[in-house]
Amino acid sequence: MLAELLRPLSSDLADAFASVPLPAALNEEPTVHSWGGGPRHPAFTDHTTRMVMLVGPDATRVAPAVHRLAHALGSPVANTWGAKGIYSWNDAHHMGTCGLQADDFELLGFEQFDFVVAIGIDEAESPLARLTMASVILLPADTQILDRLAQRVPVRELVATENELYIRMAAVAQPGYLNNSYPRHPARAVMDLKQSLSPTTRVTAQPGLAGLWIARTFPTDRMGSVIVPAQDQPGIGAAVGLASAAQDTDTICVVHGPIDDTTAEVMRVAAHHELPLRLEVWDDDVDWSRTDDLIAAAGSVVAWT
Repeated sequence: MLAELLRPLSSDLADAFASVPLPAALNEEPTVHSWGGGPRHPAFTDHTTRMVMLVGPDATRVAPAVHRLAHALGSPVANTWGAKGIYSWNDAHHMGTCGLQADDFELLGFEQFDFVVAIGIDEAESPLARLTMASVILLPADTQILDRLAQRVPVRELVATENELYIRMAAVAQPGYLNNSYPRHPARAVMDLKQSLSPTTRVTAQPGLAGLWIARTFPTDRMGSVIVPAQDQPGIGAAVGLASAAQDTDTICVVHGPIDDTTAEVMRVAAHHELPLRLEVWDDDVDWSRTDDLIAAAGSVVAWT
């Protein structure tokens, strides 16, 4: 739990976030999964079966095994926002980040595949009830099981990853990255942030407008570089940032102003312990009306609801 990392710094903050799971990127210990025998689904042995993969936060702990299975299956891979960076934004397998808006899975074209292979997903980011258009095979985030499966399936060619969600998000984000207007386009704020970071800096963000734009448009090139919590609670973005900084990782937390009391307390604790945590506040300097462009492209925001 997040509280375990916060308690040595502040018992009050640990109590405030007692029920919040620890984001996978901050957990150095792998989760142990029990599994009663290997997968036996006939879809894996039929080389004509078209499969797409959906991966969530726990999949980041076994990323090499996920990559090997995706290569063997010839599967494009969509990640929920808790698994941002499991593939670089420009990797041939990468379909995009999903789970944030109502139409994401439909726009990804999941209905065009015979099966969705889901690994390490979190119900807070990708409820199975939203995958009504697809047949889903759940696999545990376990290296041995995934590797055993990858070795057994007939190797397939990679299915093209271009999809309507990626196209629509690019149509919003790419012009936004280059937009010089003021207040800033949110995507421009994201790109300004990206370009200001060192190669090892981690970004956390508060759920809501700031978290939505960072989860949606931040171009990730490594796992763990961006964390937007799946739980919406005042100050949680900063609290996750504090836990990250306590692991001696240079961290910047982005919030949509004004700053709430919990965020202010987190920053006070960080300063007291001389931890590498900075706060960036996006307020009237960002044109939040541009969020309507995201909604027009992919439906209402369903994250944190």
